[in-house]
Amino acid sequence: MWASKFGLTLVAFQLAACSINPAWRSLATEGQLASSEIDTGIFRHRVLANDMAREIAAEHLFVYVEGDGTPWIREHRLSIDPTPVNPVLLRLMLPASHAAIYLGRPCYFGLATSPGCNSRWWTVERYGSRVIDSMCAAVNTLAASASSVSLVGYSGGGAIVVRMSACTGKLASITTIAGNLDPEAWTSLHGYSPLIDDPRAATLPPPGVQQTHWQCAADTNVPPAITDAWFESRPTAARRIVDDCAHATGWEQVLPSLTAGALPGKR
Repeated sequence: MWASKFGLTLVAFQLAACSINPAWRSLATEGQLASSEIDTGIFRHRVLANDMAREIAAEHLFVYVEGDGTPWIREHRLSIDPTPVNPVLLRLMLPASHAAIYLGRPCYFGLATSPGCNSRWWTVERYGSRVIDSMCAAVNTLAASASSVSLVGYSGGGAIVVRMSACTGKLASITTIAGNLDPEAWTSLHGYSPLIDDPRAATLPPPGVQQTHWQCAADTNVPPAITDAWFESRPTAARRIVDDCAHATGWEQVLPSLTAGALPGKR
């Protein structure tokens, strides 16, 4: 009995420690990123910016949008805070030598109890219109002095940035990494409840906006095959399928492509 109680106490202590010093905060400190918040009038968002992005006028701004994190603790039990335990895209952003901002999704990164937040915004309406409107409002404010913007999204963040293409000004390019490009196919594959999607999901980016979508051949969360129909409807989108990766690992290999030419891939 004592051992059992001790085990529960230890787990509770570890969870408390994680909430006090979550991975994203440790990574922000490691990368010397400035942390702030932006209020769009719809939601508040966490903003982490590197030195180049904090300059008065960044010529070109990269905006990174993380994956879905932990919307559920387990089946039928909602998370009270969807912030990812492993912020994959933040780790990838740290070595960036370009102006970069990590834009938190509504209610993430210490803002789960901020005004307007409830679990619908990280579960059934995680890609819904209200979320997308607020993300675009935040980007357009943050990029006011930039000449152009690139959106980079990982996993569910890929779904977000694709929808943001309809309302982001100065947009030059979209890059997704293991992106959940077809949420309907994804929920069907895993047997999840359908999500309420933003009507702009089917809207193509403005002419001239470059699209590159990186996928992992061995990804079991978002297998490339479930996005075949999505790519057929978007003939100008560049598709790159690579090996030596999984859904959440191995993506360092795509970093040079964010600012330079695409890495060799296979279609």
